[in-house]
Amino acid sequence: MKIEELLERARNWDKLSIAKLITMAEEGVEPQLDVRRRSHVIGITGPPGSGKSTLIYTMARKIPQDKRVAILTIDPSSPFTGGSFMGNRIRMQELTSKPNIYIRSMATRGIRGGLNYATVAAINILEYAGADYIFLETVGAGQSDTDVKYVADTILVLVPPLSGDEIQALKSGLMEIGDIYVVSKSDNPASESTYRDLMAMVDMVREIKGETWRPTVLKVSGLYGYGVDELLKVIDDRFGELMKNGRLDNTLRSRRTLEMRLYAYDLLEKSLNEAKDLESKVINGELSPRDAARRLLNYYDKPRLDHVAVAIKNVDEAARKFRELGLRVSDPIVVEEQGVKVVMVMLSNTKIELLEPLGPETTVAKFIEKRGEGIHHIAIEVDDINKFINIAKNAGLTITGEPSRGAEGIVTFIHPKSLHGILLELVQHE
Repeated sequence: MKIEELLERARNWDKLSIAKLITMAEEGVEPQLDVRRRSHVIGITGPPGSGKSTLIYTMARKIPQDKRVAILTIDPSSPFTGGSFMGNRIRMQELTSKPNIYIRSMATRGIRGGLNYATVAAINILEYAGADYIFLETVGAGQSDTDVKYVADTILVLVPPLSGDEIQALKSGLMEIGDIYVVSKSDNPASESTYRDLMAMVDMVREIKGETWRPTVLKVSGLYGYGVDELLKVIDDRFGELMKNGRLDNTLRSRRTLEMRLYAYDLLEKSLNEAKDLESKVINGELSPRDAARRLLNYYDKPRLDHVAVAIKNVDEAARKFRELGLRVSDPIVVEEQGVKVVMVMLSNTKIELLEPLGPETTVAKFIEKRGEGIHHIAIEVDDINKFINIAKNAGLTITGEPSRGAEGIVTFIHPKSLHGILLELVQHE
C-alpha cells in the first residue's frame, strides 16, 4: 500500500494504517506531514508503580466514544538485549477493541530523557490522524526522564501515598515539570499526608514556572475511579486555556526541536554500533577515547569549507557595502608574506575573504589585471596540512610552494592547472 493511501486512511482513523505509519517511523521512514494543532497531548509521568497505566485505562474508558483517543506507552529497553517487556499494553488490552481508542507500546531504546525519535514521530502521526487526546505514558524512572515537557501540552505527575522521600528525590526533575499533580491510589488512608506534601511543594513550583496556569493537586484512585471525572475536567480546562492563549503552537515548536535532537542521537547510536574498528583501537590503546569520539563525529580527517576568497581593488569600500547588508566584517589585516590586505566577512557557516593587493607585482594584483575583480580561490580547512599535502601529491596534484603563514593560519595552495582551473587553498588553523 502506498504512503499516500495510508495517510488518507489514517485521516479516517483507520487504526491499521496508523499502526503501519508508526512502524515505518520506527524503521526510519517517516512521511512528510502537515501537522496542525488540534490534539491535546497529555504526558503522564511518575515513579514506577505509581499507577500510571491504571489511571490511563480508567480515563480512556470515561472519555465519550465520539472522541478519538490515542495511548502511547513507553517501556524501558533492556541494556543487554535492547528489547522491552510491553507490560503497560497488557494491562489495557481490553481498550484495543474500542473503535475510538488506539494503543501503541514503544521502547525507550536506551535514550536518556525517556523518549526517542520514533515516539515523537508517532505523536505527529496521531495528531495528523485527528486524535482528540494523546496520552503519553513515560517510564518516569527518575529526574532525567523529563523530555516529555517538550512534547506534551499538559503534564500529569503521579505520586503514590507514602512517598515523602520520593517527592524529595523527584523534585529537581519530574516535580518541576508538572501542570497537574495527582495523588494516585488515594483510596489508601495515607494519601492525605502525600496530598499535603504536594500542596506545599506546588506553591514553590508555581513561583518557578510563572505561568498563568496554576498547577493543581488532585486525589485520584485509578483502580476505583475516585476523582477521575474531576481530573478529566481539569485536563479539558487546561486545554481550553492553552487554546485561548494561543500556546499550543509553542509545544509544536519545542516538539520539532526535540525531534531533531533525538534523530541526531539515533544517527549517532547507529554510527557507534558500526564503529567497531574505533572501539578496538580504544581498547588496544592505539587511540584515546576522546580522539576516537572526534573521529566518529568527523572532527578529524575530513576537510571543511573554510572560506571563499574574492580579489578586490579596495577592500575598505567593499567592507562598507557588506556592513550595510547587515553582515559582520572584521578589521583589515596586512599579510606581507601573501602580499595582500585581508578583510573577513562572517557568515553563519563560513566566511568570505576579501583580498586587496599590496602592490602591482603581487599575485592578486596580476589576477585582477588579467581577470578583473571576482572569486580568486576556495579555501578548505584541514587538521594536518602536511598529511593533506601528501594526499594531494599522491593524487597527482601540484602544490605551489611550502606552507607559510596566512591570515587564517598555516596555508598553501594547490595549483589550478592540476585541479581543473580551481585555485584551492589549504588552511590549518593554529
